Order: sequence, then structure tokens, then C-alpha cells
Amino acid sequence: MRLVTVQTVDGQQGGVVTGDGSVASLRHWGFAAVEELIAAGEGAWSHVEEESTGAAGHWPADVALVSPVTRPPRNMFCIGLNYVSHHDEGERASSSMPETPVVFTKPWTTLNAPGGDIVLDRKATEKADWEAEPAVVIGTGGVNIAEADAMSHVFGYTLANDVSARDLQLANGPSSQWLKGKSLDGFCPLGPAILTPASVPDLAELHMVLTVNGTVKQDFLVGEMYHPIPKLISYLSLGMALLPGDVILTGTAAGVGVWREPPEFLVDGDVVEITCPPFGALRNRVVERSS
Repeated sequence: MRLVTVQTVDGQQGGVVTGDGSVASLRHWGFAAVEELIAAGEGAWSHVEEESTGAAGHWPADVALVSPVTRPPRNMFCIGLNYVSHHDEGERASSSMPETPVVFTKPWTTLNAPGGDIVLDRKATEKADWEAEPAVVIGTGGVNIAEADAMSHVFGYTLANDVSARDLQLANGPSSQWLKGKSLDGFCPLGPAILTPASVPDLAELHMVLTVNGTVKQDFLVGEMYHPIPKLISYLSLGMALLPGDVILTGTAAGVGVWREPPEFLVDGDVVEITCPPFGALRNRVVERSS
């Protein structure tokens, strides 16, 4: 099942992609938004999934989309340094990988649409960078979740770009300002769709590619992550209940701009695209703020 949020003249509405590629409104099943479906529980998910393939579409396949989750219950969880290749490219090859996941957050105000503009505010940053990441959406909440049970708490997966203002992030050293550096408005394009686990049969083999203006910058498999998704879910839930609709960005691999020789950063007019079958493409244009 593929869940999306569409932008209509009447506002944002949750939808499910049907067998012919059109989008059926979740209102057909009594839900105004994807978040409402998530909160309804597994019985509702199964019912919509069973009926959606043959459902009539309310919108064409090319309907305008926004982030599939528009208002998670709190800041999104993000995992840093979760691929050996990214850890080592950051002049850390002489040190070992973190024994436990490195966690920071991005507020929901960073969310951006697939196809939305990444607004580059030069008053805030001169070093905006890209990070392609697989993201997990929690379906069933829980506290102190065992790794063996973690995947049963997943509602689905999507694509994310953890856009990062490196000058803010690294202002006082390598670990000083991750929250500020990652939290500028619109610095988290998400989507285009949430795919439920049944639609992603081999998560580890998912192949993610990020390009800037058509040039490949990142190319990796999800299975290369150091702390796998069950461990991340279990770790995050220790003494802190995960909530339905929580979003977890699981980290990125090598190829970010800041560690290139010479360093590369996003500029006005750049087009950043993340592709990963079977999700499709998350494509965003960089637009410099004029005032």
C-alpha cells in the first residue's frame, strides 16, 4: 500500500494509490489524513490495504503531493553517523563507529513536499548540504520495545533528505549544533509516499541514489547501515514511548557535500533528486530567498 497526502483547492487530504496509479481519498474509509489512518490501528490498515487496489481514484496519478506525514506527534528522530562510509569520510576514519546510535531531532516545520522548493536563506547559511536517507514511520507505539519485536511497530517507510546547514551545524565543533544546523524551515523533504512493509519485501536491498543536477553524489544500499532499524526502534523506545506517527530518519552514507574535495554546497537553481525503487523520486529545487 502506498499512502500519500495530496494538495487540493480544499486543503490537504490523505490518499492511497490505487491499482491504476490514481489516488483514492482516504475519506472513502473515514479518514481525513494519513495520520488518522495510522492512529486507527492495524485493523484499519488491513481494511484499506485490502480494498485500495480496486478502489476508484479521486485524483489523477500526477496530483500535487505534499509530505505524506504533515504533522508528526513531535520532532522527528534522526540518526547520525549510521553508515561506516559517511563516518569515515568525515575525517573520522581513525576512530571507531559509535557503539550506540547517535540521535538528534528535526522539528516538523522542516517538512517539505516532494517537488517543493528548498528555500536557501543566505542570512542563515552559506553551506546547505544534502543527505539521502530512508525514513521509518511508526505505526504501533510502545516503550522498551525488544529488537525482536521492533518491526511489528512499523507502519511504513519513505524517503527523506536531511538537508543540513553545515556552517550552523559545525559552528562550535563537530557535534555542537546539530539541532540548529538541521532545522531550518523546509530542510526535510519527505516522500513521495509511505510504503507499508508488505510493499517493501527486501528492505536491506533498497538502492538509494542522490543526484544534484543529474550528477550522482550518493549511491548506497539501505542494508549498509551500521545500527539496523530494529536496533534503532528498540534504542529510541528505552524509557520513552514511541508514538503512532513518529518519524525516524535512519542516517546517510558517503557522498555529502561538506566532505568533498573541494567542498560542495547547494546554490540557487540546483535540483536535488533522491531515487529508490519502489518509492519513486523525491525531487526538490533550491531557491534562494530574495529578501
